[in-house]
Amino acid sequence: MSRLSRKVKRLQRKNSQSHIFLLFLFLLFVGGLAIVARIYALAPVKIVDASMTPKFKEQSTHWMCKLPQCLTEIKDKDIVWLSLKSGETMVRRVLAMPGDSIEITDKGRVRTPHRNYKWKGEDAFIQSHTIYVPKAGDTLYFDKLNEVEQDYVVAYLHTHGEKIAIKSTLWQGDREINIDRVGATKIANRQVSLKEVDFLPWQDRYLIELQIRQAEPGNAPIKIKRELFRLKPAKLELTPPPTAADSTAVDSIKADSVKVAHVDSSKAAKADTTQKDSTKKDSAVAAAPKKHEEEVEQFLDEPLNKIVIEEDCYYMACIKGSSCPDSRELGYFTHKDFIGRYMEWPDRFKTKVLDPIQRYAKMSLDYLLLLLAPEEEDNPEESEESSNDKESSNNATSNE
Repeated sequence: MSRLSRKVKRLQRKNSQSHIFLLFLFLLFVGGLAIVARIYALAPVKIVDASMTPKFKEQSTHWMCKLPQCLTEIKDKDIVWLSLKSGETMVRRVLAMPGDSIEITDKGRVRTPHRNYKWKGEDAFIQSHTIYVPKAGDTLYFDKLNEVEQDYVVAYLHTHGEKIAIKSTLWQGDREINIDRVGATKIANRQVSLKEVDFLPWQDRYLIELQIRQAEPGNAPIKIKRELFRLKPAKLELTPPPTAADSTAVDSIKADSVKVAHVDSSKAAKADTTQKDSTKKDSAVAAAPKKHEEEVEQFLDEPLNKIVIEEDCYYMACIKGSSCPDSRELGYFTHKDFIGRYMEWPDRFKTKVLDPIQRYAKMSLDYLLLLLAPEEEDNPEESEESSNDKESSNNATSNE
């Protein structure tokens, strides 16, 4: 009797309103916890290209941890979810840590303090270089850096809001050459402009140096040297708004000047066109480099050679080396660029638990459908042929 009473009490408790309410609260708490974890702790990221193959397949989805504990413990070979200044995101692997010196050769060999390997498909380094990845507190001198490190430091300063400008000069050994010599070179079958020399990547500058080296006599190497300057602060000139009387006077003066200019131009246009065109062409060709230098000089402030690094920098790379934007093109990354770090256990759980369950369930379902499928009926054509054979055999026996 006691056993029956305990069973009745248990059933009553399960069916009571308080029990149902507590169960509802528990499910609501679990659902809210899952939503909070999804928003603030975890995020599924889809790999849209083949830059991380064979580790991550194209169009595959993987989970990233967004907690501060995950982002402060970045180690070598970790997979990190990054944000770019343009607002786009990408997934890359840590190739070098802060304070590391790495070497990437023109044959695709990579040497780091942690490992050496062959980078398949690497096509960005057309010349072997050793790169130092700075850490917080390092002091870098711009004139002591190689051309690759200079590009990375310039990108670092731009991302941290520094207003800087670059001035390029051309040297053959210890002798300076006119920078106009760069205008006679070509990149990708187009003429190089003097205005873009300061902003070209190190690969293009290296190709320009090779072209000038082949054309210039002498054995001394050709080098494009760059100097870093701070920009002068912008000066705003404020003028008071014109009054109504001033505006009417200005309009009348403008109308009179337009009339006079129209009459004068119609009379003197034919006489001055040929002479002005010839003089303008000659003066423009001669004064273009000087004018460009003067325009650049008027915005330059003090030179910037000593650079203090405020944050730890990381060198992020693709697994696949060809046609993939990473630190080779974008420079160093810092903790401000990190969104999340790849978690491996969800993929392991999926491959070792969910995928086998899904595979066995599919096999069992196919087997059940095969057992429950009705037997196939005989083909009517085959049945007609068999009946004709029977009739012919019966006729043969009757004739006998």
